[in-house]
Amino acid sequence: MSFLILSCTATYKTQSNLSLGALAGKNPVALLPLVNLTSYPNAGRIVGDILATELYARSEIQLLERTEMLEKLQGGSRDIEVVVDNASAVKLAQKLGAQTVVFGSVSEFRYKRGLDEEPAVGINLRLLDVEQNRVLWAGSISATSNCFFMCRDSLNYLTQQKCAELIDGMVGEMKKGKR
Repeated sequence: MSFLILSCTATYKTQSNLSLGALAGKNPVALLPLVNLTSYPNAGRIVGDILATELYARSEIQLLERTEMLEKLQGGSRDIEVVVDNASAVKLAQKLGAQTVVFGSVSEFRYKRGLDEEPAVGINLRLLDVEQNRVLWAGSISATSNCFFMCRDSLNYLTQQKCAELIDGMVGEMKKGKR
């Protein structure tokens, strides 16, 4: 008797094709806390930490140190987890001394109910040039993991994969813009 173990992931991804050549030399980059649009507590922080790890791993991007950045921002009266527009992102980035900023939201972060609960994640990001108040790159990804029988993907694992895909897309556009 033999068993067939199937694993597949349903993913939808979209991103801008803007030239990121303008990003060359615009460091450091600030990664603002992501807005949590889900009912899962701290989803924005969880995904933000995973994104920070992916960004730290890229030599092309000099990321502001997150602990220091959050300490600077916490002093303000503004809730930093509700940055959903360019104007707010620009103000916070200027306060931090960042020339570019990554901000966005988590639109899905959960296990879907069914015969076998499967993880689902949705992430929306924008990279903004602070000086010009211009979006240099935007990306969005939504995915579920359809893992059957004896395999089991975790929500964190799926999130890591999708964050890596988004950052790969952003860095790929940066490299194209430098040519």
